Amino acid sequence: MKSALLLSIIAVFLSANARAEEAAECAGPEPVYVVIMNHVEGDTTCLPDETTCLKSIEYQTIPLPPRGIPLWNGYSVDIAGNDLIYSILLKYTDSFGHKPKLFIEPAGEWWQTYLHPVFGGKAFDKFNYLALGNEFGIQGHAIMYSGIDFGWFLSPHTEWGVHRKFRDMSWFADHAYYKGRPVNGGKTFTGGWKLERAGLGDEYAEVVIDHAAYAQGYRISFEDHDGHIKDEPAGIGNLHASPFVYRAMYPDGVWMTKLDMNGSVSGDCQGNTSRCETPAEAALRFDRTLQARASDHDPKKVYFFGFVTHSGGVWNDFNMTAPGQPLQGEGLGLTAIMDAIHLRVANGARIKFVTPMEVTAIFNARNPLPFPAAE
Repeated sequence: MKSALLLSIIAVFLSANARAEEAAECAGPEPVYVVIMNHVEGDTTCLPDETTCLKSIEYQTIPLPPRGIPLWNGYSVDIAGNDLIYSILLKYTDSFGHKPKLFIEPAGEWWQTYLHPVFGGKAFDKFNYLALGNEFGIQGHAIMYSGIDFGWFLSPHTEWGVHRKFRDMSWFADHAYYKGRPVNGGKTFTGGWKLERAGLGDEYAEVVIDHAAYAQGYRISFEDHDGHIKDEPAGIGNLHASPFVYRAMYPDGVWMTKLDMNGSVSGDCQGNTSRCETPAEAALRFDRTLQARASDHDPKKVYFFGFVTHSGGVWNDFNMTAPGQPLQGEGLGLTAIMDAIHLRVANGARIKFVTPMEVTAIFNARNPLPFPAAE
């Protein structure tokens, strides 16, 4: 009886605390939402003849190299790099005391490997990413499953090629489970527009990618900003990432929520490109997002700041740096932008860490579809 009473008191306390926390978040100006994506690259691909896959098995089996030796494409690096990135993020909090949430977006080989009974299943050895509120998705390098074990080859940049790669990647991602829970959030993707545009053209590549993703159940495109062309808000014009969420609507009923990024943040970035940002450029874009949020009173707008890491990039930066020497690449980029965000929080800026599905839910609630969603 005493135990039941104690549990009841605890439940009431937790509920009241949650309501107080929610009220605190709602009080004052709306925060800028921050989305952090880790782009897990996977392996180098096979040749189009589907037989030249000599390096493919290395992705699953090659161990972490010793300090000072680079390794980009390896399942070991993808796992260790993701864990390292998350460990770094856990040092920070947003304006409400919450830890960052990571959007983990692996390539198809990672999903295929995860399902393998011998080589896979290592993604949760250090952290239960699902229980901690993180989100998984898929990212569409121009690859698709060849039917050979661990064989992924360059798919053609055609309508058929795009639809095929999304179908294959989705199949593996949708069969990935951890302790009975599906791993893939099933709503967010990066389409690989910069690759597909080579064969389809800029605007039509986005059309084909959105339709292929939509057919597999995806509704959120987290892409380099120049790949988001359809229904882009006035004043953006592919020149920079949109600081707020928007939606693309197609005449046939297909629609897609758009979240812009500007590539990875890295000390190796040359600057002024849609593929990467210097730490200074990323911090300036973040400040501009805060300023735009503060000056815009449109209740339908949802302001966010999205940036990207790479498992291999961050892990290698730390692994290649000699003891006592500064970071130079994506490790520097990650710590620099997170330090910049931390400084803004300390100075009173309202910032909240979220996943793509969370910020999209806020946007959809304020901007209902003009027709019933065809799910």
